[in-house]
Amino acid sequence: MTFLKLPLAQTAEIIPVLQQHPVLNDIPEKSLLPLLGNGMFRSLEPGEFLFREREQARTWWLLLEGELESLRHGTDGEERIFGQVSPHDLVAEVLMFVPCGAFPVSIRARTPCRLFQMQRQELHQLCEREPRVAMRLLARASQRLCRRIDEVELLARSTGAQRLATYLLKQEELQGPRIELRLNQRQLAATLGLRAETLNRLLSEWLQQGYVGGKRRSWEIRNGAALDRIARGCA
Repeated sequence: MTFLKLPLAQTAEIIPVLQQHPVLNDIPEKSLLPLLGNGMFRSLEPGEFLFREREQARTWWLLLEGELESLRHGTDGEERIFGQVSPHDLVAEVLMFVPCGAFPVSIRARTPCRLFQMQRQELHQLCEREPRVAMRLLARASQRLCRRIDEVELLARSTGAQRLATYLLKQEELQGPRIELRLNQRQLAATLGLRAETLNRLLSEWLQQGYVGGKRRSWEIRNGAALDRIARGCA
């Protein structure tokens, strides 16, 4: 992990990227400049942690290059992936308002990453200067809460086959018929609330039935209609 203090000349790089983000897109430069006062660049190698669960939440980031993933280890020791972060998105900005002041998840680099790090206090002060930023952060937190509620409901009311079929169909929407899974099979099983053996069995069955093709992380949807029936509980 590398830390670099911010040269003033590089302010010109950070401000436009911040202003492109939905939370900050019409905030004037003079209001954003204080965010950079104690800022610094960070770089991560694949597999390196930006922060770990239960560390003090004092800083947040703008991801300039690379991809990150959020994760947490369950009581069973399995690693559950909650989401990915892509370039030009903010990282842990909502967590700067967590009452306990600690990160509830860990963030790890999937690829080489370059970030700009900012301080919690400066974000609080920005929200006082620009209340619309606070409202947008609240909306962002609410959207994430709604997604988590939907995911909990899906886990509670669906079978493992339904959850896996729903996941594959969602990936098809995002990537097309040929899918590259970002998670390995143990991570995917844990994220979907399955045993790794159950996930392997389902994929093997669907492979034999011609619903999917591929192996490991590379898959192809060959019978989307069949997977849709499974996802809806009709098969």
